[in-house]
Amino acid sequence: GNMRFYSGHSSRPEQSAFHRRALISTQFPSTAVLGCSDSRVPVEIVFDQGLGDMFVVRVAGNCLGVATEASLEYAIHHLKVKVVLVLGHEGCGAIKAAGLPLETIEKEPEALASVLKFLKSGLQSSTHIEKMLDARARDREAVTTNVKNQVVRLTEDPAILEKIDSGKIKMVGCYYEISSGIVDFFMQVAQEEPGEEFKPSPGILSRYNPRTKEIVYA
Repeated sequence: GNMRFYSGHSSRPEQSAFHRRALISTQFPSTAVLGCSDSRVPVEIVFDQGLGDMFVVRVAGNCLGVATEASLEYAIHHLKVKVVLVLGHEGCGAIKAAGLPLETIEKEPEALASVLKFLKSGLQSSTHIEKMLDARARDREAVTTNVKNQVVRLTEDPAILEKIDSGKIKMVGCYYEISSGIVDFFMQVAQEEPGEEFKPSPGILSRYNPRTKEIVYA
């Protein structure tokens, strides 16, 4: 779907009135997405999907909180989605703001400051980000670091980890480049098959092992 979008061949799936009415009482999305509220990142359009195809949770900085985590838990345990994506994006304002000095963040309204401080705490452990000289590379590294943090946090939920271990869901961290339209799938969490070589699937940069906390690169 994303390939159709970035290549300019979106099918723009306009559903019929019959299909729309069929969704009144039920839904069967195959994928859940934790994405950003940014108006430039409409998830269904970026993946060229239609009504009922994706269960999308959008919040500034694709940040996990009580409501967002509960929403994903609903999608996993009740809607039985097969894939969970955590989608960050180029030029994320929330991540840029989280990189500001703490005294600047504390001038924001209480709820906004609380979210920014939460995001900041996850970025501070990656001290190399501030040392990067290229602004675009630094932006991408901060966003992908935040995505990794949210993926790891989701795998710390025992019920979600059980779903991963049993092969019922896969989780992937992604980065959407607004300038090109391309979504880069860069961190995978999936069931570890007995005897298999622990490595990411083709097209994915890395694979995270929630048991050992290590990341293996392709």
